[in-house]
Amino acid sequence: MLKDLEPIASKLTEAHSVLVRTLDGLTEERATQLSVNPDWSVKDQVAHLAGANRGMFGIAQRIAKGDDPQLPPEYNNDTYNARQIAKRKEKSLADIRAELDATHAEVIAFLQNITPEQLDLRGQHPLYGELTLKELLVVIYSHATTHANEIATTIRESKK
Repeated sequence: MLKDLEPIASKLTEAHSVLVRTLDGLTEERATQLSVNPDWSVKDQVAHLAGANRGMFGIAQRIAKGDDPQLPPEYNNDTYNARQIAKRKEKSLADIRAELDATHAEVIAFLQNITPEQLDLRGQHPLYGELTLKELLVVIYSHATTHANEIATTIRESKK
């Protein structure tokens, strides 16, 4: 793995570990009862994270191939997020966690093979616009970290 990617891999693994530890022992019922925000339960937020991770990883893969992925003009991030949560609504929390685990493993394996030249290739992120592959990888771990911490805070505060 490139030296430049080692901190990114470390932060991705740390965010994933926080989420896994936080969700350990959380029941399906509790995950649907606890609200992270007015619109999403903990389970919804985990579903969002699973969909977002998969989507951003797909963008990263296309950037690495030199495809310069662009979003369609009609793309709406809120619609995408709602679709990702709805798509996982009937899945169990365990199944969504398994999806997160699989995507995490795929991203870490992907990082092993990135070349220095690929780091500067560009593509479009739904919220941040044109980014290099390296910048997108930072967004992926930042997004995962933010949501893992929000979920952890919600669960911790529910126990008070």
